[in-house]
Amino acid sequence: ARPTLWDTAIRRFATAVILGIGFGIKVDQDNDPFIQVAADASYALAHGGAPAGTPVDFFPFLNSLPSWLHDRSLKFAKDWKWAICNLHDKPFDAVLASEERSDSLMQDMLDQRQAQIEQGEQPELSHDDIKGAAGAVFAAGQDTTWATLTVFILNMLLHPGIQTKAQVLLDKVTGRNRLPDFNDRPQLPYIDYIVQETLRWCPVSPMGIPHKSLEDDTYSGYFIPAGSFVCANARAMTHDGRTFEEPDNFNPDRYATEEEGGLGEPFPVGQFGYGRRVCVGKHLAEASVWIVVATMLSTMNIEPVRDENGNVVVPKVELTNGLTSHPKPFQCRIVPRDERSANIIRSATT
Repeated sequence: ARPTLWDTAIRRFATAVILGIGFGIKVDQDNDPFIQVAADASYALAHGGAPAGTPVDFFPFLNSLPSWLHDRSLKFAKDWKWAICNLHDKPFDAVLASEERSDSLMQDMLDQRQAQIEQGEQPELSHDDIKGAAGAVFAAGQDTTWATLTVFILNMLLHPGIQTKAQVLLDKVTGRNRLPDFNDRPQLPYIDYIVQETLRWCPVSPMGIPHKSLEDDTYSGYFIPAGSFVCANARAMTHDGRTFEEPDNFNPDRYATEEEGGLGEPFPVGQFGYGRRVCVGKHLAEASVWIVVATMLSTMNIEPVRDENGNVVVPKVELTNGLTSHPKPFQCRIVPRDERSANIIRSATT
């Protein structure tokens, strides 16, 4: 892909998966308008400040002050509210306007509502409830998958040796005659290591979703009164030097056993939340990332771009700070490894 197009391709994949499951909507083209809806919402979520970390979260009366007294985060939220509204409204309206509806989360909720109405019952879900639930799936699913894959691509640029090692292992399994699939997963632990290291190195929701303590509690000597904001600092946990050696380094081998030459470290936990509030899409997210990582490494080379003098441009590691966190824009080239790989890709897409 040209340096300006690879990001759109990744966004299209993430958007297509979530829109298909959440709304039964197919995304077939890079210029599909829903991709821009997703990109706009992603920008709003990534630049709106950390959750429960802005002044208006603690002093709600600030929202009632004249606009010229608003701080940067509140002004940004008002300026970009339209992007979040589009995320909820446009897919919902498209489904209602369609004559042919596919199985989806939203359709299940609409069917449940209609059945209750026909039975003379008060429907449990309003249209706004359905719109909000399906919109939350769209927001949470597409943005985090796109951000995780962007982190993966950045680290393949920064660590070409990891890319090469993965390609050698993939070639042994696929014989370079086909694309990898989920049946190959048990034979490809190194791909799992890359996925887990991507999730650990940059949790795309570094502070998680804020929760509220239901009762008074004490943690490590600190008193936490009921009703307090509680955030699970995923980034601090996944970069804890007591668990992960040189935690700022991207090193998939850390998960291999010591007998295999690794560090025997555990897979990270926390990036999907905890307990009853754990992300319900955890397994879908991991599977989506795994198949993209395996497919890209099997068939593509992820390469840096060069400047006008032919020098390699090394991307800077800069991350956004918001509800979701991802690398700031950078350029790269994603090209078939060779003609053999190109033919496999063509066969799979025709």
